[in-house]
Amino acid sequence: MANFFSASQEEQQEILLTFWNRFKYFIIAGFATVILTIIGRDYFIDANNKNDLLTATIYQNYLESDDMDDADTLLTSYPDSIYADFVRLNEAKKSFLEGETDNAITLLKTVLENNSSDSQFDPLYASAQIRLAKIYLERKDYDLVLMTLNQSKEMTSSMFELKGDAENGLKDYKTARTSYMLALQNSTNQASRALINMKISDLGGEGIESP
Repeated sequence: MANFFSASQEEQQEILLTFWNRFKYFIIAGFATVILTIIGRDYFIDANNKNDLLTATIYQNYLESDDMDDADTLLTSYPDSIYADFVRLNEAKKSFLEGETDNAITLLKTVLENNSSDSQFDPLYASAQIRLAKIYLERKDYDLVLMTLNQSKEMTSSMFELKGDAENGLKDYKTARTSYMLALQNSTNQASRALINMKISDLGGEGIESP
């Protein structure tokens, strides 16, 4: 580089020409890669924005009209979108109310599989967990309630209460009391706190004292 700057103008031009002839294909390929990367990134962002707008619009239509064609479009064409999971949550609720419990369970399990509880708290994941745990609790599948809730690293008051209900059903009264106490600590709703206190007072087993 020092020789280049100390050379005459003609020598510099000759050095640059030699460099260009030797590496021109690499230079062109490098520029082409940069340009294609920028174009590809912009296209990807634009496509994602359009897909987000489209799926949001379809979901809004589904909510307003309860049209299953819109639901099917989201579930088949955009199965991995967050709006597809919103549809699954809603359809799971409807299935449960209509007595189609197995279908509700399948839909809720799909939501759980599509999301993760490994990092920060995910409201969508938590909502699916709570609804699934409630179904198992109604069916008295207490072990499945615990298995479902234990997949979460962050527990809400509702989760601790459901966990306590399942442990109470298994006659593990001491553990149930601990879960109910944690539910109390995490609850700010007075009605919920009163109900949890009643559950603690009603716990069976020897050596269990009311708070």
